[in-house]
Amino acid sequence: MSGRLSVHRAPLQARNHCRGFSLVEVAVLAVLLLVAVGGLSSAVLSSLRLSESSEETARADQAAHLFAAELRGAPFEQLFRLYNGTPGDDPGGAGSGPGGAFDVRGLTPRQDDPDGRVGRLIFPVSLDVGGNEVLDESIVDARLGMPAGLDLDGDGLLGNASATYTLLPVRIVLEWTGAGGPRSYELALLLTR
Repeated sequence: MSGRLSVHRAPLQARNHCRGFSLVEVAVLAVLLLVAVGGLSSAVLSSLRLSESSEETARADQAAHLFAAELRGAPFEQLFRLYNGTPGDDPGGAGSGPGGAFDVRGLTPRQDDPDGRVGRLIFPVSLDVGGNEVLDESIVDARLGMPAGLDLDGDGLLGNASATYTLLPVRIVLEWTGAGGPRSYELALLLTR
């Protein structure tokens, strides 16, 4: 053995492999990262929309139940006249009752809503010859629990029960434009004396 140092050189092939990633590999990695980030951001946005939608529904539910409590607290004999769509029959004089439409803070009315308000009450009504709303016992409305011929005043006859009702079916309906588009909520009640 001589005193010379032997240097071992790596083959050219092995040195080329250590230089880094190719352009194709970087492009594939970038596409995979974009897909992953896109999926994650889509999931986050969906979660936010769902959360906002849940908040809106909770707000509508609370508003409907508060309005139901308000109805239960009003004098039963005056309920229909206070909350129907005929201001001329209000107990305190024309236009003194709250009427059947109401707003809910935090909810935006639908653009196509005729009165521009989120909430409204629906009674089983028809119009008399003067154009006034009257409680009509012949109305059929399953959502109000009204099969054909529900006797609201207990007199055995079907007709106008506006002054003599002992049962008062009502739907509290809320319609708004929310995070996911048009939304609605409904609560049906049967009020009794």
